[in-house]
Amino acid sequence: MTEGSRVPGAADPATTRVLIAARSTARELSDVLLTHLPDLGDLPTQRALDAWVEQAADTLRALSEALEERLLDLGTGPASGHASATRPTPAGAAGTSVNPMTQGDSR
Repeated sequence: MTEGSRVPGAADPATTRVLIAARSTARELSDVLLTHLPDLGDLPTQRALDAWVEQAADTLRALSEALEERLLDLGTGPASGHASATRPTPAGAAGTSVNPMTQGDSR
């Protein structure tokens, strides 16, 4: 089946369940990963490890957000406690919300 032939909102229930589970797991693993920060004693090595752990956690969160966007594309909406309002809006997207920091700025 091609992507263009899909009916909006007609997502396969098994696919939806897998996407929901993967999104939730990626978010949970991101949070768990941040709790495992050993003290190495060597400052340069510690900084490198901390940066790697933060990058890995950010990557897992990005995966979770991408899966949530896919769920929204399928018409299922956010499936659990993570609201879509926390997701940043892509730059230049039509219908983006007004940035309160620049609202009323005529520049």
